[in-house]
Amino acid sequence: MIKKLAIILFLVGLFCYFIAAVTVLNKPKEGLVCNGVEVVVEDSLRTGFIQSGEVLRLLESRKCNPTGQKMDEVMLSRIEEALRKNPYIEDVTSYKTPGGKVCVRIKQRLPILHVMSSDGQDYYLDRAGRQMPKSSYYADLVVATGDITPQYARQNLTRLGRLIQDNPFWNHQIQQIHVLKNGEVELVPRVGEHTILLGRPTNVEDKLGRMKEFYTEGLNKVGWNKYSQISLKYNNQIICKKNKK
Repeated sequence: MIKKLAIILFLVGLFCYFIAAVTVLNKPKEGLVCNGVEVVVEDSLRTGFIQSGEVLRLLESRKCNPTGQKMDEVMLSRIEEALRKNPYIEDVTSYKTPGGKVCVRIKQRLPILHVMSSDGQDYYLDRAGRQMPKSSYYADLVVATGDITPQYARQNLTRLGRLIQDNPFWNHQIQQIHVLKNGEVELVPRVGEHTILLGRPTNVEDKLGRMKEFYTEGLNKVGWNKYSQISLKYNNQIICKKNKK
C-alpha cells in the first residue's frame, strides 16, 4: 500500500513538474520582440485555397501582423479572430514560441462540389453543406449543375458529394452531378457513354453499391458503351436503356 502511494505521489509530482516546465519554456522573455510569423496550413495537399503567403497578407491588411511588437503585447485572440473571417478558413490556433515567433495553424474549409446552377449561382459547397465563394486556385471537384437551390444543395447534395469524394472509385469515375427539374439526380461518369439515373438522392449508398457491382459483373463483360442510361431509382432494380449507336 505504501509503495503504491509512493508511486502515485511520484507521478503527480512528475506531472506538475512537466506542466511547470512547459509553462516556463513557453513564456516569452520580458522585452522580447516578435521576429516573425510561422504559418502551417493543414490539408494543403488536398486543396490550395489558403497559402502561407495569403495568411501573412491577411494579417497585414487587417493590421494584425505581430512582427516587431513586444511578445507580451501580442494578442493572439485578435489574430485568430481576424483570420477566421476569411471564407476559406475553418479554424485557427496560434501560440508564442520562446524564440520570439508567433505560430499560426490554419484549418481549411474543404470543398466537395463545384455548384453551377441553372439560375447562374456559382460557388463551392463544403463538407458541412455551406457555400464557399469561388477561388482563383484550381480545385479538381465534381461539378453539380441543373435546378439547384442553396437549400437543395445543403439538404441533398452534401451527403452525395461526401460519399463520392470519400470513395476512391467514385471520386475518379464521377465528373458531374446534374439535378433535373423534378429534383431527381443524374450522374455523368468519366468512363462510358451512359448516364446514371439515381432518382431522388436517397439510399445513395445502396444505389452506388448496386452500380459498382453492375460495373464489375455487367459492363466489364458486355462493354461500357452498350447503354445510354442506367437507372437505379427503383429499389433492388437496375434498368438499362440501350445505346442506339
